[in-house]
Amino acid sequence: MKQFSRSLFVLLFILVFTLAACGGGATQDTPEATEAPGANEAPDEPETDSETDTEPSGEPIHLSFVGWGGPEEQEVFQQLVETFNANNPDIVIEYTPMPDDYVTKLKTMVAGGTPPDIAYIPDGDFSFFVTAGGLVSLQEFVDTSEVIDPDNIWPSALGRYRYDAETKTIGSGDIYALPKDIGPTVLYINKDLFEAAGVPLPSTTEPLTWDEVVEIGQQITVDANGNHPGDEGFDINTVEVFGVGDLWFEDIVYGNGGQIVSDDGRTFVADMPETIEAVQFLSDLNHVHQVRPTSQQVASQSYGQLFETGKLAMTTCGRWCVTGYRDTLSFDWDAIPNPVGPSGKIYAADDNCSFGGWSGSVGLAIIAGSNGAENPEAAYRFIEFIAGPEGQTEQAALGFQIPNQIDLANSDIFLQPDQKPENAEVFIEAARCEHPGPWTRTPLYGQWFDDNWWQGVWPEVVVDGVKTAEEAITERKAAFQAGLDEAWASIEE
Repeated sequence: MKQFSRSLFVLLFILVFTLAACGGGATQDTPEATEAPGANEAPDEPETDSETDTEPSGEPIHLSFVGWGGPEEQEVFQQLVETFNANNPDIVIEYTPMPDDYVTKLKTMVAGGTPPDIAYIPDGDFSFFVTAGGLVSLQEFVDTSEVIDPDNIWPSALGRYRYDAETKTIGSGDIYALPKDIGPTVLYINKDLFEAAGVPLPSTTEPLTWDEVVEIGQQITVDANGNHPGDEGFDINTVEVFGVGDLWFEDIVYGNGGQIVSDDGRTFVADMPETIEAVQFLSDLNHVHQVRPTSQQVASQSYGQLFETGKLAMTTCGRWCVTGYRDTLSFDWDAIPNPVGPSGKIYAADDNCSFGGWSGSVGLAIIAGSNGAENPEAAYRFIEFIAGPEGQTEQAALGFQIPNQIDLANSDIFLQPDQKPENAEVFIEAARCEHPGPWTRTPLYGQWFDDNWWQGVWPEVVVDGVKTAEEAITERKAAFQAGLDEAWASIEE
């Protein structure tokens, strides 16, 4: 979100809307922006000459749709678009993949007055678009839909695309996007490395404790001379196999009952003991226990590459890693729950959860000021198709995403019992239990968080180990809160 400031985005929105008002109607090929709908209402449906949602001339409505994804996903979406077009002769969806630098390109299109009609909206960028009036409310259509059942969608997936414009609250109010998917994170393990080191395989249902992570890491980590951490002569610079890889900080923090921001997204709370303890644990894995690659080592070969080449026993990733692992891994592997900390608390989306963590998602939305906003019923029909059973089934068959619909996710269409990982059920529990990232509840997350955390706390504590977590987080607490307050003020003026 750093490429475009919110103020520039809003000013360009206003300029585009003004030009549209003065310049007349939009064409199908280059739709001009029109005034965004009201805070909690969908735009009025256009009047047509027939009961079908077509242009007055009787020609079908042309709507542009953009997203990203690898070749396999693009192929599936092209097929879905063709199926939808064949079954909806009054609408023509034109699909354009934008696999590189997607969000920057989307913001440029919107600010330049040539927005797509329907677009992927990453959950981390949802607050940027919705608070600027850049998305159309879908609530009216969801309320009357015979295809979408909100109660059958993972609550954490749907909730992150809600916005109450009256109270400026992200996470409640109208639905402005339907989740294309939900992507929780889990711990992947190299079973062959466990066996070679004589270490029992972890439970597929009970999460590892931090002490167990350290113990396993010390048993599997071995240098060129056969030494383990703690042995005399152990040299981390010659390690051939590491026991622990990338443990994502949100997973470790949430698994210890910690948080980064308050539930309403307005208060920085990472100075709570549970969060400080989690960040310190991540630092200690490197600087005390020496079971994880150093920053220099992962600079030449990433955690993912180390795992894929059989040099790493445990590392974090999402469901999206499955398709690649199925094709490339030459060793036996599986997925298990994220570790839990010693606090006895878990920050999870459900009280009855054994582990926590972070889940990502991508939403499907109608862009304000587009031809889709002028024809919201037509645009919603396509979104409903992609987010509904047919679209979700096709996407789930690829194996890289968890369906947004709970019943479909619990079926063999997703679980695919004849393929790896054997413990696919762990993703079901993760989808139920894991929270969206803190960036989904705050406006302009990157602009107040990144400089303080990734440029400050993280290198000082986890990378270099020159400060304790308590020192680094406490020192920056005021700056974190000031940035957060400024971000909220930017949408409340």
